[in-house]
Amino acid sequence: MTATTIMSTNVVTLKPDDSIMSALKLMCTHSVHNLPVLDKDDNFLGLFSLRRLSRELLPKAAKLDENSLLMHINFMPDGTDDLLHRLHKLGKKPVSDLLEKSNKLRFCSPDTALPELLQLLFDSPTSLPVVVVEGKKKKLAGMVSNWDVLTKLTVNLLGEKKSPPCIKSKKK
Repeated sequence: MTATTIMSTNVVTLKPDDSIMSALKLMCTHSVHNLPVLDKDDNFLGLFSLRRLSRELLPKAAKLDENSLLMHINFMPDGTDDLLHRLHKLGKKPVSDLLEKSNKLRFCSPDTALPELLQLLFDSPTSLPVVVVEGKKKKLAGMVSNWDVLTKLTVNLLGEKKSPPCIKSKKK
C-alpha cells in the first residue's frame, strides 16, 4: 500500500489571494479542516488550516509567547462579540497571510509506502495531514490524513469495496 492508494485526491484547493472567509465557507461546505494553497500551476505553496486560524482568534495576550498557551487565560475578558470582531477582520485577509509554518508540515511522494506514511503522521507535531507532492516544484498529488489511513485499512480488513457504515463516502 502506498500514498497513491490511500491519499485523498479530490482535494478542495485555494489560491493565495482567496479570502480567509471564502476558505472558511469551503471548509464548512466540504467538512474539511485543511486546504492546500496552490499557485497558478498547481504547485503547493502552503496549507491553510483551522488549527492556525484558531490560534489567530486567541486573545492577543495569549499569543505574546509560544509558551503562553500553557497558561490559564480564563481571566482575560473576551466575549463572543470580541471573537466575532477578530474573525470578521481576519476574514478579509488573504489565506496566504495565515499558512501553516513549513516546519509543521510533512511531505511525501505518491510512491511512499504505508509504514513511512504512518511514521510521517506520527511525527507530525500538530496532527496535520501529510502533503503528497510530485517533483521539485511540489505539484500537489493529494493529501493523507489519519482518517484516510483508517478508512483504507478498515475497508481492507472488512474485505469490502465500499466504505464501512461508519465512514461517509465523499461526493465527487
